[in-house]
Amino acid sequence: MNAASVAELLALALLWGASFLCVRLGAAEFGAVALAGSRVVGAAVLLLPLLALSGRLSALQTHWRPLLWVGITNSAIPFLCYCYAALSISAGLSAIFNAATPLFAAVIAWAWLGERPTRLRTLGLFIGFAGVAGLVWHQATFKPGG
Repeated sequence: MNAASVAELLALALLWGASFLCVRLGAAEFGAVALAGSRVVGAAVLLLPLLALSGRLSALQTHWRPLLWVGITNSAIPFLCYCYAALSISAGLSAIFNAATPLFAAVIAWAWLGERPTRLRTLGLFIGFAGVAGLVWHQATFKPGG
């Protein structure tokens, strides 16, 4: 991994991690619905020009209904849930839940879609859950000031 990749990874981690603090602070001030809505609208405002520059705006016009459904179920509702949860839990605990999202997705794929994990994937899931739990077990709290 070169230095530019490391810098990009660190910048992404900083932005991603800081968003939980912003959600924690913003949800109390703006409300969960307004904050989630502003995140979705802000993303659309930033991404629509990129879509237009790539020449794919016609695809949005053609397939707007399924794309709207995917946007609502994969972005708007999870953002709303995180903003609502931020009113009751700490930013650290919400970051823990978010860090475990890919792990839970693998478990759901196994349980719901019948995708059997290999032994190596099972070991990876176990290590992932143990790592998340071990790193933050003593810091996890449901108290807003915790």
